[in-house]
Amino acid sequence: MAPFTRQKTIFEARTKRRIHKIVPWIQNPLQGVDKEHLVFAPRHEASTLELFFDLFFVANLATFTAYHSIIDHSSLFAYVGFFAIIWVTWFHTVLYDVRFENDSIYSRACKTVIMIAFVGFALVGSAFAPGTEKGDNTNFRILCYTLVLSRILFALQYLVVGVFVGRARRTDLYLPIFLNVLTYVVAAGVFAGLIPLFPDDKKATAENGIYSVWWIVMALETVATISISCIWRMLSFKKTHLVERMGLLTLIVIGEGAIGVTKTISRLMGKSGLEPEASGLVLCILLILVGTWMIYFDNHPHGHFGTIRQQIWSALHFPIHLAIVGLVEGAQQVALARYVSNNGLKLEKSFVQYCFKDHLDGEALADKLLSAIDYFHLDKKLGSLVFLDGIESDVYAIGNSTGICGPDVMGTSGADFPSAILFLYAKVVAAMYSALGLNLPLDEDVLAVMFESWKLVYRYFWAAFLVLTGCFLVVMVLIRTTKTDAFDYTACFGRGAVIVASASILALSASKDVMYNIIETPVILPVAVGLMYLIIILDRFGAWIANRRNRRSGDPLIGAGHGHGHDHHGGGHHAEHGGHGQSDAGDKQSLIASERPVSPPDSDRRISYNPLGTAVMPSYYATGPPAYTSPEPTPPATVTYATGGYMPVYDPHYSGDAWERGR
Repeated sequence: MAPFTRQKTIFEARTKRRIHKIVPWIQNPLQGVDKEHLVFAPRHEASTLELFFDLFFVANLATFTAYHSIIDHSSLFAYVGFFAIIWVTWFHTVLYDVRFENDSIYSRACKTVIMIAFVGFALVGSAFAPGTEKGDNTNFRILCYTLVLSRILFALQYLVVGVFVGRARRTDLYLPIFLNVLTYVVAAGVFAGLIPLFPDDKKATAENGIYSVWWIVMALETVATISISCIWRMLSFKKTHLVERMGLLTLIVIGEGAIGVTKTISRLMGKSGLEPEASGLVLCILLILVGTWMIYFDNHPHGHFGTIRQQIWSALHFPIHLAIVGLVEGAQQVALARYVSNNGLKLEKSFVQYCFKDHLDGEALADKLLSAIDYFHLDKKLGSLVFLDGIESDVYAIGNSTGICGPDVMGTSGADFPSAILFLYAKVVAAMYSALGLNLPLDEDVLAVMFESWKLVYRYFWAAFLVLTGCFLVVMVLIRTTKTDAFDYTACFGRGAVIVASASILALSASKDVMYNIIETPVILPVAVGLMYLIIILDRFGAWIANRRNRRSGDPLIGAGHGHGHDHHGGGHHAEHGGHGQSDAGDKQSLIASERPVSPPDSDRRISYNPLGTAVMPSYYATGPPAYTSPEPTPPATVTYATGGYMPVYDPHYSGDAWERGR
């Protein structure tokens, strides 16, 4: 473009005026109704406000994980319980957003209120320890207030939807909207009724069952909300972006595990630099994250696969997300346990040398012990500072004593240490463990607590692996919309075999000696990686076999490029199977004709054989296919309402100007 022309264009643009966007105060949720399918579908992708809200969920999870170390069953129960509280609240927010939310001042205000509720959850999570002596009734009352706030907000949101439904005279939606409002009002009332049960002068214990009310109410309200959407199909999630929302949160949860990997690297190799075994363990954790992403998103649905099945699939994400968090957190704890075990063996070897072989005594023994302890830089780590005074006192007492490691003291391992050396060894190992951010009680046998925590880590790591694999198996059954083929068989077989293997490994924890011997080796994470990638390999092999057979079957194929397409998650074999791929034109489920030649309709009109080797085409094919006349159109059948609240496929009442009355 010439300079003069460009300047003229810029001048003309500057003389124009534009209309600025003004966010409306409130929008009618009926504007988002899909008139063809008669369902609420305001948009087909997540908004930035929804993604912004997801960050509050992950921030709560990350903060709670940082402040709560899983060292016993009560801490594990608190972790699972708090995760359930924030996940269910997030889930109910999503169930409303994907059907009714449109950008407006009202929707932004509602989202701000629910964000405030999640800030309250963060305050509660810092000291959430139900059923233990650390439990704080003030903290529990704050949790009840926060739950009441969130449920009142949900009730008001559905009530506003009911107002617009009433203005549009949608009488068939009065009852389901009212039931949604009633569900959240009752839940808010129950949570409010729990507030007086947490007085300051009396602690609520686990025996009275008060804590279970939180999770019972949340389970019932979730079942009620999903059941309403299943009965009244207009409130279903058929044309919504619920699948995308669940996938995005799954991606964020996996990403939170990636943050944990970086922390594990700094804990294992931040001071000492690269170590082969520690590097291998970190690589295994990374491969677990990548494998989880591959298995989930390679088999992620991209369209509607059944109203009820879709709701079951969405609710199934609670155990999926919980298992992912437990698997990643457990993998990090396994790596840290192996790190402490290695350092403990190094320390034990040094103590055996000084006491049983060199038979040092007095000041010489104290100097050697301090030199061995200084190697681990416990004075430079915040978590181990609380142990330093006790360690120095023990070393000082050993230096002022004689005969502790005299010539008559014999032994070959830490089990033979004299009591003074054994107590010192236990404190140093506990300091190593606490230096990694895992808090141990100082008033108990720290070694016993540490070994019990390792036992728990082993169990919940493999339990999470087992649950996650089982959920992946159920997902494969739920999302299948085509004929069963080799891919389905191999996918189910692979997941079933991994379930049996992981259950067998979990059962080894029944033997204390066997389990501790396994923990002291670095094989746990590599075995988990091998099992996970066995699923991926079998999926790919099954997809290859299924594609070959499906192309030769002569049946219509669903998929891009006769099964050679790919979806946007990068799962090639997934696009080849099951109809979830994307074609070059963007059609996710295009019907593709079979490559097998079709026989002519008249068996007598066949291609004649020429002795010279050429085929002669009969006149039937030369002149082209015969012309067909369209049959006379039949008048549309009268549409009536089905029982149980199911919506009709078409009704003039839900088309045209009738929808506009709701504006």
